[in-house]
Amino acid sequence: MRFSCVIPTFNRRERLRVALASVASQSVRPEEIVVVDDGSRDDTQEYLTGLQRTSPDLPLVVLRQENRGPAAARNAGIRIASGDYVAFLDDDDLWLPEKLARQQQILAVHPDIALLGCGADTLFAPRGGLLQDIGLRSMLIRNWFLTPGVVARRDVLLACGGFPEDMCVCEDYALWLSIAEKHRCALLNEKLIVCGDGKRSFGESGLSGNLRALYAGEREVYRRWRKGRRGGGLYLGMCEFLAAIKHMRRRMVVAWERGTADPAP
Repeated sequence: MRFSCVIPTFNRRERLRVALASVASQSVRPEEIVVVDDGSRDDTQEYLTGLQRTSPDLPLVVLRQENRGPAAARNAGIRIASGDYVAFLDDDDLWLPEKLARQQQILAVHPDIALLGCGADTLFAPRGGLLQDIGLRSMLIRNWFLTPGVVARRDVLLACGGFPEDMCVCEDYALWLSIAEKHRCALLNEKLIVCGDGKRSFGESGLSGNLRALYAGEREVYRRWRKGRRGGGLYLGMCEFLAAIKHMRRRMVVAWERGTADPAP
């Protein structure tokens, strides 16, 4: 069982250093760490070149490309990865030391799992239990998988077409749904990652903080899912309704915390 870690990065040299340190400190290291520099304009490339020279024990593979976004960067990393499984990490997140070891243990017992996620401060499966299967219907209601917590079979990622590169928000959700349609997905109910310095997945700075963009991304996922599929329209409509309620709740939370009223949809 071979693991490749794929990290897309763009102009975040210092945060990338912390992310890489969390991979290097794993009790079970991946066979390779593929860093895809998505056209950084800072000193990221010089830092990575120096790291390859000064840390020959770190299995670092560096790929540089023109800026095309995180989906294209992850796809490029998947294509050149040599592992049976790809473990994703973003450059502003980190793994806790036992992350990969715990997922390896689960996959050794459950080799039919194609996509395995893990918990974080903001994400645990509601019904408890160490390992919870996440079926397609549950996935349509919400995205249960944070990208830096995901380990997925490389052949399945490629067969499903990778991350849709024409989406800049919720592209991970679109891919996970494609996988869940035909393969077993599960969540390891343990906190094994820290996302963005512990920030919420919404309402903060950066791309994920743009609530309108996030909601538009969810709607686009549903639109693409509905296209070309027959049946299930009523259930999907319910999922879209729940997404609208979730969007309004997020806006209310952020407006309350900022002490401002922002009723616009």
